[in-house]
Amino acid sequence: MSHEIVSAFISHMTTAMSSYSLYSGMHPMFDEFSGKALQLVDELYHDDAFSLLTFNNSLIFNNVPLAAKGMHVSSFLKTLKKKKIEKVVFRKGLEVDEFKKFITGMASRETVSSSPHLSVGIVEVKLKAPDSDVRSLMGDGISKFESVCQEISKFKTLDIIGLDDAVLSFISTLKKESDVLRIISPVKSRSDYTYVHAGNVSVLTMFQAESLGLGGELLHDIGLAGLLHDVGKMFVASSVLEKQTRLSEDEWTEIKKHPVYGAMYLSKLPDVPPLTVIAAFEHHMRFDGRGYPETRRWRKKQHIVSQMVAIADVFDALRTERPYRKALDVRATSRLLKERAGTEFNPALVDNFLSSLGHVTGKPHYCQG
Repeated sequence: MSHEIVSAFISHMTTAMSSYSLYSGMHPMFDEFSGKALQLVDELYHDDAFSLLTFNNSLIFNNVPLAAKGMHVSSFLKTLKKKKIEKVVFRKGLEVDEFKKFITGMASRETVSSSPHLSVGIVEVKLKAPDSDVRSLMGDGISKFESVCQEISKFKTLDIIGLDDAVLSFISTLKKESDVLRIISPVKSRSDYTYVHAGNVSVLTMFQAESLGLGGELLHDIGLAGLLHDVGKMFVASSVLEKQTRLSEDEWTEIKKHPVYGAMYLSKLPDVPPLTVIAAFEHHMRFDGRGYPETRRWRKKQHIVSQMVAIADVFDALRTERPYRKALDVRATSRLLKERAGTEFNPALVDNFLSSLGHVTGKPHYCQG
C-alpha cells in the first residue's frame, strides 16, 4: 500500500476538519474534502479494515510507521493525542454519515464515539493471530536489529531509527498475539543467538510491563532497554563470547565487564533513552545486590525495569540449548525463576510474570508453594 494514498486520505480529513472548525458542517468545503477522503477508503482496506495507531510521535498505518510526515499528518496526530485516541479502525461498509460524524467529533469539543464501521479508543485487546503473521512480524524486528548491529563498531553510533522500527515490530506482534510463548523465537543456529535472544528479551520485558499497566512511550523505551541490554558484549573478544568450553577465571572476569561497557557506550550516544543505559548496567545486579557490577558499597538498588529485563534474560536463556547444557522446558524454567525469587529476582515481579504466562495460555507454569 502506497503511503502517498494514506497521506492523501489524512490530508483530506484534516482539511475537512479545518473547514468544520472555521465554518460549519454545512459549508461546501466540508462536504468536498470529507467526500474526497471517503473516496480513498476502498484503496486502504486490507482484509476489510485498516487502522491508524498513534505511537510516540509517529502515526502507524496497519502496523507500519508512516514514512511521509507533513503538516496534515502532524495535525491529525496532534488531534488524536488531544482526544486521547490511541487507535482508529475503519471497516468495510463505512457510511458517509458515520465518517462525517467522526470528522466533526475530531474538529469539535464533542466526544468522538465509535460506530458500526468505525472504532476509536485505546489499543484493542490482543487477539490470536496466525503463526505465520506472528513469526513474520517477530522476524522482521529481529532482522532490523541484526542489520543495525552489523553496522556497529566502537567508533560508530547506533541507528536509533532502525532500533525504533525493530521495537515497533515487537509491539505490533504483542498486539496481535496474547500468548507470548508463541511470539518469542527459537534460536536456529549459534550465530543468530545474539539477535534472537535480544529480540526475545525485548518482547518478554514488554510483556511484563504491559501486565503491570505500562504503555505508550514508556513501553517503547522499556522494549528498547530489553533489546540493548547486552550491547556491551560487542566490546568483549569474540573468542571469549563464543568459547565452547568452560571459561577461565580471567575470561569470566572479562565477561562480567560487559554491563559497564554497555552503559558507557550507550551513555555517550544522542537520542538514547536513559532506561537503556540503566538496564544495560544493572541487568546482572540481582535483586539482593550480590550480582555484578559490584555496587553494594553504593547501596544502589536495581531499577524495576532492570529487574524485568533480568527475568526475561534468564527465562529466554534457559529455554535455549547451549554448548554446556540442554534447554529447559517452560515448566522447569518457571520453577527455577520461582526458586530464585527473593535473591536473584524481585519476587513480586516473578509472581506477576508467571501468573501472566498462565493467564494468557490457560496453563499454570509453576507449582504454588
